[in-house]
Amino acid sequence: MHYNFAVKWLKAFRESPESVCKLYDDAGFVFEDVMLDQHNIDTKPDLLRLFAPYANKDPENGIGVHNFKIRSYIGDENSGLIRWEWSPEHAAVFLGLDVAGKPFGTQGHTFHVYENGLIKRESSWWDAAAVVRQVGPVSPDKIPTGSKHVSSPAASSVHTFEPATGIDHAQRWCELLGSDTTALGALYADYFTLECSKVDDHLDDTITDRPMLKLHLGGLAAGENGTYTFTATEYLGHERWGLIHWNVKIEGASTYRGLPTGGKTLETIGSTFHQFDSDGKILLESTCWEDNRVFEALGVPIVRPHYWTEDFDPASLMPG
Repeated sequence: MHYNFAVKWLKAFRESPESVCKLYDDAGFVFEDVMLDQHNIDTKPDLLRLFAPYANKDPENGIGVHNFKIRSYIGDENSGLIRWEWSPEHAAVFLGLDVAGKPFGTQGHTFHVYENGLIKRESSWWDAAAVVRQVGPVSPDKIPTGSKHVSSPAASSVHTFEPATGIDHAQRWCELLGSDTTALGALYADYFTLECSKVDDHLDDTITDRPMLKLHLGGLAAGENGTYTFTATEYLGHERWGLIHWNVKIEGASTYRGLPTGGKTLETIGSTFHQFDSDGKILLESTCWEDNRVFEALGVPIVRPHYWTEDFDPASLMPG
């Protein structure tokens, strides 16, 4: 598709949940927003209930009026990534947290696979840590390891680049992300852009060279605060761009995003979009971690109700 479709998709939320649902293929689709524990939604009635809160127009009911803005669309008529911003107004509760009178928002990305001009597969992700940072009760760090990589670099070595595509590329990227940041850097073009948290200021939030890559992501491979083992589980797209679904196991970390782990081994999932140059090197990367399940494991009072089910009472989302 194209940027125009992305804008129409978000505009539909300001019209009605029915308007959004019309953009999904009646012959079959799969929707997921794992940040809200929404996996493998594949019926229009469930999708309609799921979208209803985001098409809300009543500023008095506490659900909030939800404002979306497109950052970019990267793709074609078969698949692509929509990068977006979201900020609600008049919301009382979100993720089970009291947000009344607290301005907040976040950024995210949605990967679409299309057929005959309609959505066949959707995978939506966003920065939950940014929301919690703005509304409390804790303030998660932007970097999973909790601090930048400050150890002295190892002796320099030569890392050759061998092109790979699809799940092979995804598996190699995951392996190097948790083991060798220098070798990881060889997968990127000379001029690349990488974002893995909400962009408040490009100066520190957007990675644009290999030294900055090592500073922000080097701790994942260095073992300074736990061992991170990444595994690719799926690749959506083709040789020009695609979305990697991955999981990660975190062992021996004292903190996660600055929050004490209490010695727990943590597991979560994430998604990373890559756009490649003509040599198969990464030009653009957009990554989202599924932090909510980790926050729940660490005692942060996150609530993700299944409000797309038939017996769900929307009033239960509001404060008692």
